[in-house]
Amino acid sequence: MFEAGGASGGVEAADAAELLTARHARIAREQYLEIESVTDLFIVRCEEDARAGRNEARHGEFAHVEVAGILGLTESAAQRMIGLGCDLRWRLSRVRAAFATGRIDLAKAHALAEILAKVSDEVLAEIEERLLDGADRTSTTRLRNRGRRLIARLDPEGARERRRRAAADRDARVIARDDGMAEVDGLLPAAGGRILAGRLRAMCFDVCAKDPRTDAQRRADALVALASGHTHLDCTCGRDDCATHARFPTRDDRPTRSGVSVQVLVGVDASTLLGLDDAPGYLFGHGPIDADLARDLAADGTWKRVLTLTDRDRVRLASATACSTGPVVGVGSPLPPPRQAPADVAVRLRERTYRPSRQLAETVRIRDGGCRFPNCTVQASACDIDHTVAFDHDEPARGGPTTEANLACLCRKHHRLKTLGHWAVRQIGGGRLEWSGPSGRPVVTEPYGPFTDTGLREISAGISAELLDRVTDSATVAALNYSRAELDLDYLLDVHIPPRQRRRRGHTPRHGSSRTTIEPGTSLSATADDSPPF
Repeated sequence: MFEAGGASGGVEAADAAELLTARHARIAREQYLEIESVTDLFIVRCEEDARAGRNEARHGEFAHVEVAGILGLTESAAQRMIGLGCDLRWRLSRVRAAFATGRIDLAKAHALAEILAKVSDEVLAEIEERLLDGADRTSTTRLRNRGRRLIARLDPEGARERRRRAAADRDARVIARDDGMAEVDGLLPAAGGRILAGRLRAMCFDVCAKDPRTDAQRRADALVALASGHTHLDCTCGRDDCATHARFPTRDDRPTRSGVSVQVLVGVDASTLLGLDDAPGYLFGHGPIDADLARDLAADGTWKRVLTLTDRDRVRLASATACSTGPVVGVGSPLPPPRQAPADVAVRLRERTYRPSRQLAETVRIRDGGCRFPNCTVQASACDIDHTVAFDHDEPARGGPTTEANLACLCRKHHRLKTLGHWAVRQIGGGRLEWSGPSGRPVVTEPYGPFTDTGLREISAGISAELLDRVTDSATVAALNYSRAELDLDYLLDVHIPPRQRRRRGHTPRHGSSRTTIEPGTSLSATADDSPPF
């Protein structure tokens, strides 16, 4: 079927990737011209309706019907094309230019238009420009996630108002489908969605390993069981010696799950928690959330610190915000890990063990956010922790150390792909990975965890001054420990946290309620249990 001499059609393997890229860009340019033509037709019909004296609100009312007939599309698809064309023509000039030159394709143009639809005009240009930077190398899913984070950071007021309006539309529906099935659909607040997902996932683990159902089937059955008033999922292995039967002989004998908390993991900067700025938080499993929601979710939680600074950077930032009475710790921007080997003997020994410590694994997952293969969207909680340079099991001291600088999250599929040698990868600093596939073209991926927005978390001079004002009184300065930034930050949070959060920090949730744990530090991570779901 294929000749041994090269790729089909006489194209050399080395040129196939370049040819694919060029053709994709050409198709994108043609897609742009089609959208332009659709928009032109819409404008013509609007002008005709205006000359006929029709109500302005109805100008071009039936243009989408005409487009659908010409192109053989549904009317809704034609309407979507017209909407995109109008956005590009009159609002999104930068997206239009990128689309016209083939930098982005139709799918990304649609995604960008949807992301930017509700952004206020004051910040539109900045967000549009930032999203277009690297958009040609980013999947639409990653693009949407990045857009949500940018909007939450640069348009916090708009993000809060849109969340309030969206919450008013929350709903849950059950729709009859063919073949004796029903479809469950709904719109829930983000935290509620994560609680439901966590409960269903927990119920799926009630069954034994011999249960024949897929994960998807278990989740569906768990939802029905939960709605029926049951707190556990029956195992369907059919074996008399099933371990779950021994634990739960009948439904009536089963304990309720009210004493088990569903984990909700929230990340938020210390500066946001202290009320110094409105940098967005991050709801793990969902994505960016506005600062107000992050603070609300954190209010009922307990804390765990996750610092994103190296020792050298702590000293530099402390000096940058120093006053006459002594230096204090800076807050905010995540920085790359140190490249030098730690001097601590215990740390060196941990480097020579294959399995990372719980704390190190947590740090890597929070840094990466998900699988680090190009454009993979598997969440970090479902990923393996991979040694970029393979761990030497025979002589661990020779290489492949178990350190943050040599670890990355990979989903099981892409972990196997790397292990089998189909793709090569190397760490190039700052958590960035450089991948090289069969085509030989390098692809760089960056961490996309909650605290890795380079350039988005700079502390303004005003915030720095306010922080200094809060911590330069004699009692505070006396308590600061210059060599222990973590303790300094703990003290700041204890003393200066807003009263509502401070009152609730020691609050124990009612029996059966879901808990949120907020973890204080330069960047904060919140969980609902003592251990994260990693």
